[in-house]
Amino acid sequence: MKTKWIVPVAASSLIILLFFGFKVIRFQGLYYSFNDMYIFLQASCSWMNGRPLLYENIWGYDDRIHNNYAMLLWGPLIYVSGAYGAFAVQTILSLLSYGLLLRSLSRTMASWVVWLVLLVLLAGPVWFWFNDHPGIGWHPELTYFPLSILFVLALFTYQRGWFLLTAALIVLVKEDGALLAGAIHLGFLSVHYLVADRKRNIFGILTQPRFWIVLAGWAAVFIAGMAFLSYKNHAAEPEPRLQQALTAIRNGLHSRDFIRKNATLLLQTFLLLLPSISILLYGLYRVGWRQAGSILLVYGVAQLALLLSNWVQGATYYGTNALFDLVSLTWPPRFVLVYAFSVTYTLIVWILFDAGERPIASWKPILIGLVLILIQLPIVQYARPDVRWVSLLRNVVRHRYDPLKEPLLPASDVAVIQNLAQTIPAHSNVFVFDFLIPIFHKHYNIWPTEKQWENADLAIIPKRDFQKLGERLPRVMKKPYRSIPLAAYIIFVTPAYEPFVTASLSTKPASK
Repeated sequence: MKTKWIVPVAASSLIILLFFGFKVIRFQGLYYSFNDMYIFLQASCSWMNGRPLLYENIWGYDDRIHNNYAMLLWGPLIYVSGAYGAFAVQTILSLLSYGLLLRSLSRTMASWVVWLVLLVLLAGPVWFWFNDHPGIGWHPELTYFPLSILFVLALFTYQRGWFLLTAALIVLVKEDGALLAGAIHLGFLSVHYLVADRKRNIFGILTQPRFWIVLAGWAAVFIAGMAFLSYKNHAAEPEPRLQQALTAIRNGLHSRDFIRKNATLLLQTFLLLLPSISILLYGLYRVGWRQAGSILLVYGVAQLALLLSNWVQGATYYGTNALFDLVSLTWPPRFVLVYAFSVTYTLIVWILFDAGERPIASWKPILIGLVLILIQLPIVQYARPDVRWVSLLRNVVRHRYDPLKEPLLPASDVAVIQNLAQTIPAHSNVFVFDFLIPIFHKHYNIWPTEKQWENADLAIIPKRDFQKLGERLPRVMKKPYRSIPLAAYIIFVTPAYEPFVTASLSTKPASK
């Protein structure tokens, strides 16, 4: 039995586990304080505390906005471990998908192909960036990438059970999951059709009934998901996101600023995809550019559909969000859709065309891989101004907490607050300043949107209340409550929770 897969699988597992450790360090350093991750942490396990399905305290009934039902599968782990549970889900799926993929590639490909795939596509700087998800930390859409790899492997097994399971998981991640799964499935059928006869071009597949059945099937799944989402949205309090996006696009097409921004975002998306596109082109070069036009046409059409979906979703924020450029096409939860397709389609072409079988001079793959890894560093820095590689690593090494937040994190206050988070009842309702939200990741944080299911027993607000959170206390706190000052913060607490505060104050270290 061949065992050459053991070393690359072990290497990929080590990389993923080290990255998990990096995520934990970043999380504990309070780098992930924006609200999105905490939306999903709450929604995943709300039903376990007698709340409505997928309910969270930021926007309320989250299932009226997205079909994030895969979150319910991760809910029990998140219920126990909070954000660590979400990171663990991503890690477990990555370990499984990477291991199975590299083992499969090792059986038919030369060793250099396996390492090229691992270091450039599966664990390169682009992957590092969108899985780190600066400022937020995690979105359920990030699971698209490992699930897409598992879906491709299921397609190659031709086993209906694995196909249905992996397809269902992708669809349940979000409403656009059907587009991703459909694009991968149709890409697989298209390349399979071309491999069968070197003289074929892709237009011949339009005569194949199976192609139309698969296309119609995935279109039906996508339309059904969108119709269900629309029903949920309009059955209660309508939030016309689609109408807002289409209006923004319709008006924006007459605006130079809108066109310029979206053209720049499209260029940045292309650059982020460039390493995977380069490996696709290199595979075609290795097979003598066999049916390259057809292969690239399929890639282009599929990516166009995914980009249009991302464009419409991102357009919702045009003119309403100062960070539009960061939450549009290159935002990790959107970008992962096109990246997952780009990588899986590249793998399909390499595997079905046997692009990695012929021997090659050892220096060539080393050079190619090194170039494709290195060019990702400036690409990510250009496409995502929220990423600064040098400062990111320097801050993690030199600072206990995010240096932007350190001035508001005196050690005496942090010790009390951390002890409070560990000793108050599990899944308590709290209202805390943004910087402190990661400390209470296992609890139901309340946001100033005032969509909370229950009012808070505990609030922590900085004395320099520049966000004017104190003005909201009467609407978010249970009554009665009283205040207890710390060095930089004021704790507001109900009588039921006051003993926890009193006990935590005893852990406060003496001031120097």
